[in-house]
Amino acid sequence: MSSLRGKITLAYSSLAFIVLILCGIAVSDLLFLETQVHQGVAVSDLKDAVLEMRRQEKNLFLYADSGALSEADDHAAKALKILGTEQTALSEVSQATQLETLDQALRGYRDLLKGWHSDPDSRSVTESLIREKGQGISSAVDGFARLERKALAAAVRKARGWLLLSILAIGVLVYLVGRLLARAVTAPLRHLESHLMPIAEGRFDHLEAGTRDREFVAFADAFNRMLKELDARRRRLLQSEKLASLGTLAAGVAHELNNPLSNISSSCQLLQEELGSADSAQLQTWLQQIDSETERARRIVLALLEYGRQRELDLKPVHVAEVLANARMLFGSTLRGHAARLHTEVPGDLMVTGDSQRLHQVFINLVRNALDAGGDGVHIRITAAYCANPGQPLPDGAEVLGDPDCRVSEGRRFAEITVEDDGPGIAPEVLRHIFDPFFTTREPGRGMGLGLYIIQEIIKEHAGCIAVTSTPGKGTRITLRLPSGDTDT
Repeated sequence: MSSLRGKITLAYSSLAFIVLILCGIAVSDLLFLETQVHQGVAVSDLKDAVLEMRRQEKNLFLYADSGALSEADDHAAKALKILGTEQTALSEVSQATQLETLDQALRGYRDLLKGWHSDPDSRSVTESLIREKGQGISSAVDGFARLERKALAAAVRKARGWLLLSILAIGVLVYLVGRLLARAVTAPLRHLESHLMPIAEGRFDHLEAGTRDREFVAFADAFNRMLKELDARRRRLLQSEKLASLGTLAAGVAHELNNPLSNISSSCQLLQEELGSADSAQLQTWLQQIDSETERARRIVLALLEYGRQRELDLKPVHVAEVLANARMLFGSTLRGHAARLHTEVPGDLMVTGDSQRLHQVFINLVRNALDAGGDGVHIRITAAYCANPGQPLPDGAEVLGDPDCRVSEGRRFAEITVEDDGPGIAPEVLRHIFDPFFTTREPGRGMGLGLYIIQEIIKEHAGCIAVTSTPGKGTRITLRLPSGDTDT
């Protein structure tokens, strides 16, 4: 398996290796320039010595100064010494025969200087020879200087070319390494970011690494394990809240079961007493009562078991009215205990794509919240209808979770279910926290603050949305929008 660290190391190692090569080339150019500079110094020293020699030569011929003679001879000797010590450097700007010719010319020049001093009678002839010899020496040294300047200029141009090439090569390499690192690091990070956004919104999907690099794969594996644990804990939390609700509803369910059981008991007693004397029609009536009341008790028990059962999400078309009727079996006596009124306006043919067991919990939690907030005598109204996509806009100030338009695929409808009460309402500073888990305004021990949190989790599972609007003192309205599972006609 590849490694991000290995890719980065390889990229920077390659860059460092090539930069070292370019640095070596640059160092070699600097050494070459140093050689050229040394040649220039040697030629310059030689030229200075020859120029000074010629200057003293002129002084000698103008003033017959023996001191100028000595100085001219000393500078000629200095020029010979430079030819000897800097022969290697000077050979780069001249040929060996030219250096030998110049050496002989300087020696002959010194000999002529000695002859001019020792033979006064022939000085005019010697002077002409000295001038001619000096002119030849100056011309030769000037030639060396021109060649040296050309060589130095060529060396500078070459070094400048290598420098520009090195800068260009380093720039290209940095760009390529940057592109490589962008592909190796930035692209997988963007992939992770795009896949983390739905998770940040509460949709606990599986995270794909998007690359085979060891670091990203290890991160994705660890993150997926965390997601599984979070999902498992969320499910346990939902189940715990359901069981807590079940305990609250137990007394009401017992009362609901007591009515059919009392009717069954009464019918059985009448059968025992009138079995021999009652006509067959009366007996049939009592037996039908026993059968219908038994079926009623069975439906109550099934609704209770369905509500308490923990299972995977099973989305399918369900009738909202039927789900609401089954839920009402569980909280019917609770309504009577609070002297509350529940009015429903749900068409019998209205359907949504959902899980009936989870929708049971939604209605039970909504009614419980209305009863807890509104107290005794609260009036609750539940209505439902099909809506055109995208539906009516929600009121200003609504606290919304999910897409308020509940947009589904082209041509499909969704249902809007509203639950309204005439309770005390919710303060604006409280409204923005109602979907937070464990947030409650009730006294300690009177609730865990998970009712609306669980409702919004269930609505998210159904690809719907929930909105809450409330006016203090005038009640609360909760709007649910769910895909309906059928198409517009």
